[in-house]
Amino acid sequence: MVEWVAGTGHAMRADMDGRTIRGAARARFHRLSRVGWLVAGAACLAASPAGAAAAADSCPILHDQSPRPDTRFASIDSTVRGGVGTLYPGAVLLIAHHGAIVHRVAFGNAQTLTSTPEGDLRPLSPPRPMTVDTPFDMASITKVEATTAAMLHLVGRGQVSLDDRLGTLLPAFRNTDKAGITVRQLLTHRSGVWEWQPTWLHRVPSGGALPYLAALPLRYPIGARFAYSDLGFMILGAVVAKVSGIPLDRYVREQIYRPLGMTGTGFLPDAGQRRRAAATSQGDAYQRRMAETGKPYPQAPYPPAQPFSGYRSRVLVGEANDANAALGWGGVAGHAGLFSTATDVARYAQVLSNGGCYGRWRLAPAATVSAFEQTPFDPDQALGFRKTQLAGIAAPFFGHSGFTGTWFAVSPQLGLTVVLLTNRVHRPDGEPYPSLDALRETVLRGVVAASGQ
Repeated sequence: MVEWVAGTGHAMRADMDGRTIRGAARARFHRLSRVGWLVAGAACLAASPAGAAAAADSCPILHDQSPRPDTRFASIDSTVRGGVGTLYPGAVLLIAHHGAIVHRVAFGNAQTLTSTPEGDLRPLSPPRPMTVDTPFDMASITKVEATTAAMLHLVGRGQVSLDDRLGTLLPAFRNTDKAGITVRQLLTHRSGVWEWQPTWLHRVPSGGALPYLAALPLRYPIGARFAYSDLGFMILGAVVAKVSGIPLDRYVREQIYRPLGMTGTGFLPDAGQRRRAAATSQGDAYQRRMAETGKPYPQAPYPPAQPFSGYRSRVLVGEANDANAALGWGGVAGHAGLFSTATDVARYAQVLSNGGCYGRWRLAPAATVSAFEQTPFDPDQALGFRKTQLAGIAAPFFGHSGFTGTWFAVSPQLGLTVVLLTNRVHRPDGEPYPSLDALRETVLRGVVAASGQ
């Protein structure tokens, strides 16, 4: 589902922070770890090509020492805990500083509601508690933890150029008004394609939803304006599959998540992961209304929609909340559908902090990562990532948010990663989904202050 930081009902802002240490011994550890991080980061710059093992030196990996809750973060914990029962049923907060997880806490419940086979809602008794390793539906964080990560890998290996055009990459887009769109424009939401459309109403057995995206006329002239677009990242997911020769979910699993040890991350989670996942909404009612009312995005008049009767009414647990991902793309899409844990998100953030490497493995050369951190058109939109600049803090933060209530942000310069995952859409249909912007701002500033930045 579309969600950005524009102050609209669908906008979720990416903030972030970091934190300090308890006691002289821990302070000394982090001074030493920072030196090691800088030295290893320099080694990363000279490491071998993307995806290959470094010959000798290696970059820092994320150290997970299962830290106890630190009193330095008591006020932040209090803020997140205060949202339980009002903003969301539960949450997981993780803070990493210079390559080590220094704070990780679960709050509230992963599931408080369930449904009968007929779709009637009832309380889950007892509620299922939230844990620090609960898998979450990442929603639009899929755009950066899956699709942007895959594009970093492919660009770093020279298999794709940021200036490659859609008509060359995907045969379905040749001789269309979208043939001239570049990868760079798709990553920065400057492609001119529609922000959102109900692709499940246009899916065809032979080609899924991609033929519809190829036939759908542009909404804006190419490059003319910023328009945060789920459809643009659906197209990028198809580019990954075409260039690599394997589906997006398999590509990121084999080429990225497995080398990083991100065992809790992937599309279409297995039965065990589904049972443990944080619950989301009561079926597809919210997005069905979007399609039927044309709000906030009108339905494009062409191609015409088809009748559809496959809407879900059950409480969604372990299946993609986003109707386009679940119903239009079978659970695997470039814009949504990924499941992950707070710790796995922090592992991915560590790669970004390291300039593209992790241990002896490399996602992309440092120059490629740097290119993706640029904002060629809009000051808060890098390539795939949202960019946040805090007043009074010179170092920028990169991250993203998700409609389900997820968010992460990382500052490579400060060595800070903050992950805040919530299940804010887990509530009866018809109840408004609360904005988490103010909460994220508070967490952001609190962690920066506690880290002494």
